[in-house]
Amino acid sequence: MFQGSFKVFLSLLRRDFVIFRKEFFRKVIDAFFLAATNIAIFSYFMPEMGLSENYGPFILVGAVASYGFFGIIGRITNLVSDINGERLISYTLTLPLSTNAVLVYIATYWAIDSFLLALILFPLGKLILLNRFDMGLISWSKLLLIYPTIHLFFGFFSLWLVAMIKQISLVSRIWIRVINPIFMFGAFFYSWQASYQLSPVIAYISLVNPMLYVMEGMRAACLGQQGFLPLPLSICVLWGFIFICAFDAIRRLKKRLDCV
Repeated sequence: MFQGSFKVFLSLLRRDFVIFRKEFFRKVIDAFFLAATNIAIFSYFMPEMGLSENYGPFILVGAVASYGFFGIIGRITNLVSDINGERLISYTLTLPLSTNAVLVYIATYWAIDSFLLALILFPLGKLILLNRFDMGLISWSKLLLIYPTIHLFFGFFSLWLVAMIKQISLVSRIWIRVINPIFMFGAFFYSWQASYQLSPVIAYISLVNPMLYVMEGMRAACLGQQGFLPLPLSICVLWGFIFICAFDAIRRLKKRLDCV
């Protein structure tokens, strides 16, 4: 039974990657513009305003870490529209696969999609920054732990947002009230240590923000541990968010899809 379900699970992923290959070049161009503008501005223009030249690599690693976050709106918009409209997902639910497995498959595909596309930002960043970015600082063993964890979090966080949004008209509100604040206070532009120096109260409040651990964990792996939250802490907290998002999203969506 398990072996058969696993084969169906893999078949669904293979089907989606046929579509992924067709859209890959377009997605690479999108990733290029999204990352290149941030990296170039913060590496070559902002130092003229007094920022350190080391800010470029800092932003590059943040851009790699947060790439999957920028795809959240597209994912949830498509799935919420389908659930409230044509419900193509109903076909997938008729396959010899449990509802739980179908929902895990959706989040897993989203995670793999952003995982693969974000990888190209490393050579792109090196090309733009040249000797400003020392890839010798990267701990590949630590990166292998935090990188897939980050993208699994994005996948299941997206699924949780789908479960929370009842109507497509609410997506813009989610962007304003949830996604943007999480990103802006998620240490993309600064480190947690810097926020602590500014205000310990704000710094401790921000510890409930999962994006903080995405950024701090990725930078600890790519720029060295010093000055960032401990990498094991970031990994453990993100896995906690993954399980919470997965459990609550599956529970809510099963009710919504009449699969209880």
